[in-house]
Amino acid sequence: MIQVSVKGRILIISSLFFLLVGLSVLAQSHEQIASQTGLDPDLFATLTIDVGGKELRLFMVYVNERAFDSGITRNEKLRQILLLYVGSNALYINPNVKQVVDSFNFFPHQISVEQVGKPTFIPTANDWVEIREGFLAGRFQVNPEGSSYGSGSEGLLVMGEHIDPSQPFSVVYQGQRARFDLTGVGTSVPPPTLPVPPAKQPGEAIEIPTLKDITDLEDALTHGDFSPALVAAHLHLDPSLVGTIIITSEDEELRLLLVRLEEGVRKGAFGAELLFCLEPLIGTGAVMVWALTPTGANFSPWQLHVQQSQTIYDFWFDSSFAELTEGFLRLGRLESGEVAAGVILLHRQVNPHATFTVYYQTINTGTTFTNLPQQ
Repeated sequence: MIQVSVKGRILIISSLFFLLVGLSVLAQSHEQIASQTGLDPDLFATLTIDVGGKELRLFMVYVNERAFDSGITRNEKLRQILLLYVGSNALYINPNVKQVVDSFNFFPHQISVEQVGKPTFIPTANDWVEIREGFLAGRFQVNPEGSSYGSGSEGLLVMGEHIDPSQPFSVVYQGQRARFDLTGVGTSVPPPTLPVPPAKQPGEAIEIPTLKDITDLEDALTHGDFSPALVAAHLHLDPSLVGTIIITSEDEELRLLLVRLEEGVRKGAFGAELLFCLEPLIGTGAVMVWALTPTGANFSPWQLHVQQSQTIYDFWFDSSFAELTEGFLRLGRLESGEVAAGVILLHRQVNPHATFTVYYQTINTGTTFTNLPQQ
């Protein structure tokens, strides 16, 4: 049965499901999902949200011609439906949980889309298409593959002219962000393999103590000159270890301080507590990040990217970061005078002693670290 209603863009399809999207797939790495589905890595993203102690997982796919080269649309009826939205800047969205439920606290109206240079897109009911009946009301159904795959629903978000697919954009749900960048065709971004101290296994998160205070200089760094040279002088660091990024939007300003965690940081103007926290990360291929704002500003570490040579490396996993301030990974916004700090671990394919660039959001807002001098 297929019912179409122009008002509200409601499309109800019975007995259709994304057969390859079960919890067994979503629990795997980005690379493994790409391998199993045949999707290019840039075409899909996942979010995991804790809802009252239960994990809600969102699997999202950008619907374009390349998506149909994969195995995700082996159901012919679903394939024909998705074909209607190629060129409409549409996202297939599959929320699911591992439990068997008939409803869940999933609220599609809380999804928004952000893109630099464009107003935040907050969809209305007319921008949604229900693939599974009740999608907009949070109604779930048992996965047709069996109850062991949990429950879920399916819908389409039609973004139209609200976003430019030639530029990166982020889907935001309850403070978490999933970034799409369709410009790289998804073929040159390898999965992260983390450089970690010998005592750790690759991909295992590094746990370090969190801090209440960062530094006595945080006020000066928030409101004063934020040039890399002056900040390096304030922190008593070699300028080759320091980079800064300033992002301005309307009346807001976000400042990012980046410090390469090499031997030289031990001589900097950091307190003993901070140096103690950083000790396991010094020399492992890591960059400390402080986010500061004099006005209040949106911030998410998941919008950081690293480029070396012609390859851009995104961050997909919590284990790509270490938190210095509590909640660093899940921040959606900083208030005026608030500071958040954490560490990004460079992918093993990145040579931390050679030139690389850290970007935030787009390639227009970044800082480049040149060859590291010999210690």
